[in-house]
Amino acid sequence: MFFVQRYKLGSELRSFSELYFVIKHCYFFFIFFLFLVYGKCQSFRPEIIAIDDFKSIEIYPIGDPQSAPIISLNSIKSLHVSFDDFSSNTQPLNYTWIHCDRNWKQSPLMSSEYLNGFLEGQLPIAELCFNTYQPYSHVITSLPELNCTPRISGNYYLIIYEQDPEDFLLRYPVIIVEQLAEIQGSIHRTMNMDQRGTHQEIDITADLTNISVQNPFNDIQLSIIQNRNWTSLRSLSPRFLRNGIIDFNYNNGENSFAGGNIFRFADSKNIPIPSLRIRKFELKELWVANVMEEKPRGIDPFLFQDDSRGGYVIRKQNSNQPETEADYILLDIFLKDIENLGNRKLYVIGDFNQYRMKENYRLFYDSNEKAYRGLIKVKQGYLEYVIAEPSYEFGENMNWDLSWTEGNHWQCPNYYDAIIYMKEWGKRYDRAIANKKFYTNGNLGLSLD
Repeated sequence: MFFVQRYKLGSELRSFSELYFVIKHCYFFFIFFLFLVYGKCQSFRPEIIAIDDFKSIEIYPIGDPQSAPIISLNSIKSLHVSFDDFSSNTQPLNYTWIHCDRNWKQSPLMSSEYLNGFLEGQLPIAELCFNTYQPYSHVITSLPELNCTPRISGNYYLIIYEQDPEDFLLRYPVIIVEQLAEIQGSIHRTMNMDQRGTHQEIDITADLTNISVQNPFNDIQLSIIQNRNWTSLRSLSPRFLRNGIIDFNYNNGENSFAGGNIFRFADSKNIPIPSLRIRKFELKELWVANVMEEKPRGIDPFLFQDDSRGGYVIRKQNSNQPETEADYILLDIFLKDIENLGNRKLYVIGDFNQYRMKENYRLFYDSNEKAYRGLIKVKQGYLEYVIAEPSYEFGENMNWDLSWTEGNHWQCPNYYDAIIYMKEWGKRYDRAIANKKFYTNGNLGLSLD
């Protein structure tokens, strides 16, 4: 309507056909604008949903806790699945798989079209915790099982429930991949001048020589995940195709990721002995671990230090079964407000909470202390985290921002998972046809898995 009104001001509309002409061209201009904005880079991210009683959720390829849950098609018991239930329920729970398209919307397939065996399975009976202040039950298993396993590749939600899968307790994204294409990649300081000091650019190509694709620019898509963090997921359309090699190399920030900083950490495995980052433990209803005073690092220079990019390892000193013997503690985190404004909304995030910004992970402003402070409930062990604030700016690849609390540095080490999807002609679903894991060290050197 804006364009039509502007047109009326310049000249009188003499006929209905002229009005139609204006609306038609405004419409096509609008569609063209949307294509320019969204066509090259769209981010349809999966959403992890869990009831509040489910804690310490860990889902990753067996033997590789520093990887996103990406496994090969037809692999049995290759995925570690574990969690704690604060309701202390020991009744077996059920699970199933929901197949999704490349954009994490449920595909039109029936369950029998993408599952072999039964359409649901049963998890093992939970084990009760032992000698802890926080009661819980612990579930651990390996999936997929032979009697309920995905038969096609693609995106899946693992659904855990009691009776009705529609009323699920946990929904978690998993990618099942065929290795039909070869991925190559490089990571370097971004070419976008506005982000040169803060962002990394990951350039990806894929060899599709042995794959028949009708329209690669519509049928092929690349997704990139940084540090097992699903909120960072970035999806890209191909840029061009040459001699069977499809290219996703962009130069305007479409494939750039904020570098972040070295993660903060807390080691609570040896209660009540203080550790490098914990000043003391106090026993109240639960053990409270007083973390040393933190300060914002946004303006600090980058200082390299080994970390696991947000990792979380459950540990208890002198315990052979930390899964059921480790207790839950409260991390007392204290971030000094160097601005003296107290107007920021801050959260503690990492692998331990799947980077979800929930109120029980929030730091609240304490006007007496002139600091942001919060009690974060976590299971005993080694925990890495960052302090972040929500970011709703258009074009950001994450829905949270580290620029004030942690800072972003182009040379910071990070993990990246690249996944290629293909929509095959005549098929009603998207296949995941290749994946590769990349890692940058502190000098932005490149490693491949």
